[in-house]
Amino acid sequence: MGKRKKSTREKAPGGKKRTRYTLKANLFHRDVITPLERRWRQALQNKNYPEAGRLYEKIVEARKKHRLLLHRKEKVPLDSSLLH
Repeated sequence: MGKRKKSTREKAPGGKKRTRYTLKANLFHRDVITPLERRWRQALQNKNYPEAGRLYEKIVEARKKHRLLLHRKEKVPLDSSLLH
């Protein structure tokens, strides 16, 4: 038995790119909760406890909203403007 000759076919051009999605909750966490947590940690480091307490209350409220958004599972298309 001999070897078969390999046939080379031209590949069809790729189709339309599939749009990627992310959850609204992920964007909310990135844009709201993360900066608050960063400021809270800085306040603790600088021993600014009254400011840290206020920031912590804001973080708790933001996490409640985040929890609701996670439950809804709303998706938004990802585009280059949303990425940092």
